[in-house]
Amino acid sequence: MKKVERKHKNIKIVPTKKPNLLAGFWHFLIHQLDVRWNFLSRKFLKSEFIPVYIAILIFIIIAIISGTMVFYDTNSHITSYRKMQQLFLDSGYDLEKIRNKEMDVPRIFIKSLPDDFNMIESPKEKKDLFIKFLLPLILKKNEELKISREKLLKIQEKIEQNKKLSDYDKSFLDYVQQEYKTETGDIKDILVKLDEISVSMALGQAIQETGWGESRFLIKGNSIFAEWTWGGEGMLPRARKIGLIHRIKTFPTLYDSVSSYANNLNRTRYYAGFRRMRARLREQGKPLFGRWLMSSMVHYSTEKDRYILDVKRIIRDNHLDDFNEVKLQPDTSP
Repeated sequence: MKKVERKHKNIKIVPTKKPNLLAGFWHFLIHQLDVRWNFLSRKFLKSEFIPVYIAILIFIIIAIISGTMVFYDTNSHITSYRKMQQLFLDSGYDLEKIRNKEMDVPRIFIKSLPDDFNMIESPKEKKDLFIKFLLPLILKKNEELKISREKLLKIQEKIEQNKKLSDYDKSFLDYVQQEYKTETGDIKDILVKLDEISVSMALGQAIQETGWGESRFLIKGNSIFAEWTWGGEGMLPRARKIGLIHRIKTFPTLYDSVSSYANNLNRTRYYAGFRRMRARLREQGKPLFGRWLMSSMVHYSTEKDRYILDVKRIIRDNHLDDFNEVKLQPDTSP
């Protein structure tokens, strides 16, 4: 038998590479993004949608230019009063135009004041900035109070007309009855409490309590109205009288201080006289003039009548009643 000679080829052995997990994940991610982009582009980037997108873009541009819509991060870049001043300037915030009802107040809500706010040398500049930062916060709280009051008025109307209340109506009614407790529980009595605060009175008291923004309670603790607390927390007053154990309440934001002040006036028994006077002004269709309402604030300060006269003078000298009927610009947020 003839032997067959087998030829052996030289076989080159190539070492295998270990799979690159990072590269594999990256390729997978790119593929997924490509798939989803193709899906979204087919679904939303149709020719009939393009005019709608252009209209939305034009609306946003006009809103920004006109000052109706303001984009900003309240704390990240407001590290000095100059930057806060520039923010107001960029939005077209003009107090004279607001006093004359030529424009509404921009929806700029400062969370905390910069540390150098009390170093402003020009009295006029300081007063201007003080009113500008505080006015939107007061109006925002009043806006929320007004919405709640209108809801309660609609519920009252349904009850008077023997209409059935929805589950939401019942839930809201339970809430306001708990928050604004009255002896009778009657909606009419709750409405005396659930109402807006006087803009000029709030401005006047804030000026008196902080010295136009020089108070350390304001700069360090966001405390605008120097509210007292006895819970062991808060800032210790340097000139606290012997025998007193209170501290000054602090807040996460300036708005929290405004909200606490309004809730204090609307709920506690010490300000029942203020609420009755406010209700009379409402019945007469008159604005909530701060100089009138301050007469009922005898329990707010240990200085009593002297404190009332000081705040009235501040309201008069700075024409703060001009701001009682101003409004915030429309809310354009989604």
